[in-house]
Amino acid sequence: MSEGGSRWITTSEAAQRLGVKRATLYAYVSRGLIHSERRPGQQESLFDRAEIDALASTTRASGEAQPLLRFRSVATSVSSQLDGDLLYRGVPLAEVVDGLSFDEAAALVLGSTSAPSGTPRDPGTQLSGILPSLPLERRLPVAMQLLAAADPLTVDTDPDRTRQLVAASVRQALVAFNEAAAGLGVREEVPNLLVAALLRAPASRADGELMRVLLTTLLDHGLTASTIAARVAASTRAGIHDCLCAGFAVMSGPLHGAAPIAARALLDDDRRGAEAVAAAMRSHGGVPGFGHFLYPDGDPRAELVLATLWRRRGTARLRRRVEELSEVVAAHSGQRPNIDLASAAVVRALGLPAAAGEVVFQVARSHGLTAHVLEEDAETPLRWRGREATG
Repeated sequence: MSEGGSRWITTSEAAQRLGVKRATLYAYVSRGLIHSERRPGQQESLFDRAEIDALASTTRASGEAQPLLRFRSVATSVSSQLDGDLLYRGVPLAEVVDGLSFDEAAALVLGSTSAPSGTPRDPGTQLSGILPSLPLERRLPVAMQLLAAADPLTVDTDPDRTRQLVAASVRQALVAFNEAAAGLGVREEVPNLLVAALLRAPASRADGELMRVLLTTLLDHGLTASTIAARVAASTRAGIHDCLCAGFAVMSGPLHGAAPIAARALLDDDRRGAEAVAAAMRSHGGVPGFGHFLYPDGDPRAELVLATLWRRRGTARLRRRVEELSEVVAAHSGQRPNIDLASAAVVRALGLPAAAGEVVFQVARSHGLTAHVLEEDAETPLRWRGREATG
């Protein structure tokens, strides 16, 4: 947390920006590389932000010690993991799921006091004419590009307008997903719009609630690969739709946003649990939908989603399948179901194609990506730069 405006930052923030430990930071002070100040009643020393930024940008000649990389550590306040739990702006995920609608949860992640709303510039018939002919997982990225092309002011970096623009763009894209959903109003809740767009029919109350929980758990997860891609685009002051598309491109990889597709294949495998797990390990080098390095004791997102899913009628057989696979994997590696398996299970329970798992991820994470873009917009432009190899 910066103090005294944007100039002074604490020891913790200075260490994060430099990507070093606090002890190393103090060593820089003792060597005269930077200076610090102490104020009455202040527990931590204060550092001049510009001085820290300048040090973070320092490069050295080839062959010399290189203790610093330019902003190799980027701090975020959008979400965090603490003691095996996921927190949005400091609020535990379980509390968010239990107490907020999806729009309210998205507003929390976006750092807004109210649910964002707004109307993007109308791209004419382009969305409804093109999107239904595309694969499910390609529709939202293409919609964002078309909306960007229709609105020359998409480069506006005003936080409030950016929040409103993204919220409206997601809703408009979902309405245009297929002709059957085109008659739905854009004020419909995002979970219901998404289910209707994918099912080509109105969503039931139970289906909408299940989708709400899944979407809420997927809103943000810190500095992931897609988040970083969006932030890199934002650092060049690209428009919000282009920043989102940068994130969507990274999500398309099978190790990120498309991961639920492999987990769905495991659920759909008709072989016994051990045989299906063995086949998955041969194909993927691991078991899709199981294990997460941040949550060795179990992914809290998966636990919340599966608990909601099992309360839905008609899921007993699917639950036995998940439990069978879980027992096999637990006995082999001790890993537990992660959010990819939970997402795949929800998509299957709703009767949706496997690719819908990636679409759900895109819709939810578009809000988290936007929150990170807003953070990046507040930073000095062009902060991201690699170092060329020499010698």
